Amino acid sequence: MIDVKKAMSIIRTNMNPVKSEKVAILPSFGRILANDIKSKINIPPFNNSAMDGFAINSRNAKGASKSNPKIFEIIDDLPAGVVSKKKIKFNQAIRIMTGAPLPLGADSVVKVEETMEMDVQHVKILHQPKKGENVRYAGEDIKKKDTVLRKGKKIGPSDVGMFAALGLTRVCVYRKLVVGILSTGDELVDPGKPLAIGKIRNSNGYSLYSAVLDCGSMPVNLGIVRDKRLKIRAKIKKAISLNLDMLLISGGVSVGDYDFVKDVLIELGADIKFWCIKMRPGKPLLFAVLGKVLIFGMPGNPVSSLICFEEFVRPAIMWSCGVKNFRHCEVYAVSQETIKKKKDLCYFLRVKLETNNGKILARLTGPQGSGILKSLVLADGIAVIPENVTKIKKGDTIKVQLIRPIP
Repeated sequence: MIDVKKAMSIIRTNMNPVKSEKVAILPSFGRILANDIKSKINIPPFNNSAMDGFAINSRNAKGASKSNPKIFEIIDDLPAGVVSKKKIKFNQAIRIMTGAPLPLGADSVVKVEETMEMDVQHVKILHQPKKGENVRYAGEDIKKKDTVLRKGKKIGPSDVGMFAALGLTRVCVYRKLVVGILSTGDELVDPGKPLAIGKIRNSNGYSLYSAVLDCGSMPVNLGIVRDKRLKIRAKIKKAISLNLDMLLISGGVSVGDYDFVKDVLIELGADIKFWCIKMRPGKPLLFAVLGKVLIFGMPGNPVSSLICFEEFVRPAIMWSCGVKNFRHCEVYAVSQETIKKKKDLCYFLRVKLETNNGKILARLTGPQGSGILKSLVLADGIAVIPENVTKIKKGDTIKVQLIRPIP
């Protein structure tokens, strides 16, 4: 057995970077950017008003206040998207809307709340603005030639908006990884089919499919294969022919009489990089390489399977897609109970989180058996307890990987 850190290092060493492709900016959401984005323009491209109000020259409003208003002549109305042809002179103002270009001669905007219109042609200025007040200058957000977004960033809503603001219609992203998902087991039945005595639902196939989607990759459901050596061999051989980047095999990797996956992979010429990790749940995880396909032999228990995905497969997908510094979002929380564990095993415990007086509190979701999927359904995070720790006392601080926002 190897420790978690060593397993991660081996996986990372065997990553195959995927190629890039160009896509339209709307479908780029959720993808990984494959090159830096530099701006060819200033944003905003011109000086404009940050408020609805009146554009003036600040020198003309010296000493203006509610008790000492200054009267200005209104010479134009300026909605957003329109450029005024008039230049502001002494004691003149232009009514201006948010986003409209700042007119010639103006250096500030007095917001509506600090004015009082006398009639359609005159306004009282009740405030002395500073030069540049309520003005957004060209390049205030982004300057021409600025590097706006870096390669390896997962594209979010604001990023797509920035692409549009920069005038881009297509961007370069990493190709989606194609990940096959194969479930093994005589006992497995898909949802919608009758559940005979001794059978269980194929929950792993569906949870792993969803997890792959969550990574922005393309899952391929390879169905269920029975615990027969030749059938497993044929199914894996066919899967390898599908131009997959990764293959996730659920079940069949432990030491039981019907656990054939490891032996079959060796028969097919796979290079077994490691088998079994010092962790709970997820100990029997297998990692192998067959041709250009990375293969993860996942434990059959539902929680073990998903924990292994989060700790090893998700980082592998992110690394392949150019996210070099991928790491889980982590917080430190105060344990609300005493937890005992075996030495030399890293524990991944499912916890509920809450905040109290500025502190994050963590409590186990209940029984932590590797077959209790409910423990993950109820969890806000995964508490990581290192190998060398044998006991967590109530009140101790523990590291928690978030799997959803803290309530």
